[in-house]
Amino acid sequence: MTRPNNSPSAAPAARSIRRLVASDIPVAHELRRLAGWNQTERDWVGYLEFEPEGCFAAEVGDRVVGTATTIRYGDRFGWVGMVLVHPEQRRTGVGTALLHAAIASLRARGVRCVKLDATPLGRNVYLPMGFQDEYGLSRFEGVAPSGSGDAASGVAPITEAILPALIAFDAEAFGAPRPAVVTTLSRRHPELGFVWRDAAGIAGYILAREGTNAVQVGPWIARDAATAWELLGHVLRRVAGRKVFLDVLEPNRAAGELMARLGFKVQRSLTRMFSGENRHPGLPERVFGISSPEKG
Repeated sequence: MTRPNNSPSAAPAARSIRRLVASDIPVAHELRRLAGWNQTERDWVGYLEFEPEGCFAAEVGDRVVGTATTIRYGDRFGWVGMVLVHPEQRRTGVGTALLHAAIASLRARGVRCVKLDATPLGRNVYLPMGFQDEYGLSRFEGVAPSGSGDAASGVAPITEAILPALIAFDAEAFGAPRPAVVTTLSRRHPELGFVWRDAAGIAGYILAREGTNAVQVGPWIARDAATAWELLGHVLRRVAGRKVFLDVLEPNRAAGELMARLGFKVQRSLTRMFSGENRHPGLPERVFGISSPEKG
């Protein structure tokens, strides 16, 4: 998710933009805390692993006051996220400078389409920059129910052996292969990753991970709602009684219906936007929950 900060009436800050490096993670994580977002320090490590040349820090003097990350999925599309600015430096153009650096980095590496998930305020900034709406998405928040039904026999833990087939299944729905993301997230909390296989092959999978404020579910990909429901049930049984976040795409109406069935409520709404050639939109009707707003 991106949160640009600019104001025509504000005086620009004396700033510089440079690469974000591992030693910046503590201050980057503090900016995350100030914003109240759900990422962990392990997530910051992941951003640098995924795209070490495409993560940025804004400095005023010798102080880091902002961040932005990118991730590429081949040349099909890239994502901008984690645009964070210290409250004292908001409305000085720091966020906009970070955003421009991130977009330029992706385009310099041959990415044909730049995507991001925008807040309502951010959307008003991105539209004049040439970004277009793709569709909406909502973060649902709720408590994992304590009741547990019978476990479906087709669901099994994700293993290293099945990862190649799972990555191929995921790519069709997501719009591009993302082996690094799927592999990394599947290894982070293996007890919270499940796959459903039937006679035709993989029918769905789900991953979840520990966040700072709640358990984050996603990616959550399935051929149909029944499969998606069984997969989600496996995760929720393991985190019963805990707060859970799920980011659901508007085109997947079945996902929203499942959230209502659980009594989950919308915490916030975003708009998925793009700039460039959006030739690989994937199959959003199979995406019941995204990985995260900063990775797509």
